[in-house]
Amino acid sequence: MHPIGKCRTDFGFTLIEMIGVLAVIAVLVALLLPRVFEIMAESKANALVAAVATYRTAIVKYYADMGTILPLDAGGTPMAQSSGDTIDVESLGARLTLDKEDPLNTGSNSWANFQGPYLAHFSSDSPPGFGTHVFMPVRDGPSYGTPTTAINRGYDFDNDGNSDLPTNAHVAFLRFRSVAPKDFERIDNMLDSGFGGTALERQLRGRVKYDVSTNRMRIYLMHK
Repeated sequence: MHPIGKCRTDFGFTLIEMIGVLAVIAVLVALLLPRVFEIMAESKANALVAAVATYRTAIVKYYADMGTILPLDAGGTPMAQSSGDTIDVESLGARLTLDKEDPLNTGSNSWANFQGPYLAHFSSDSPPGFGTHVFMPVRDGPSYGTPTTAINRGYDFDNDGNSDLPTNAHVAFLRFRSVAPKDFERIDNMLDSGFGGTALERQLRGRVKYDVSTNRMRIYLMHK
């Protein structure tokens, strides 16, 4: 029994009050979480688009020195390289980051013109933005007018469904693994706005292509 004139004051929340607070928090999280993911996806997309521009600039500088976009083999001969995996030191991505004073520069043949590094960083295990891996192959392009597909090396720049690469041209491109359809659509809207009327056309036309069967995305860089 409390003394006369004294009032008991209890501090803290009741169970019902705690449930109410948790319910409010749950509603706020449900409202804010999608926006958080959207901001993260936008940031990744912007990083990828910026990286693509950086890679193109690096290849242009390399071409200005070497007269080719093909990577050099150990003897200084330009050679097509199909995997584009930087685990291979003769891939274009690996060559672009090579310092001209590196022992891999033998000085033979075209190595005499090499003025790298042309690119600060490129690793197949560290894709910018989306995907689990990124590769930078340089391969022969299909003949001019060849229909573009999700997996061939043709790129359609005038939105007619056919490759616009000159016959016998070499093409450098990026190949990404494990890119979700929504992420492809985000990049496609940024780099290929206005290309294709249907979902399939958007996957095959322009500089960005997508293979829905493998979730692989390809982005054109340069051809010569």
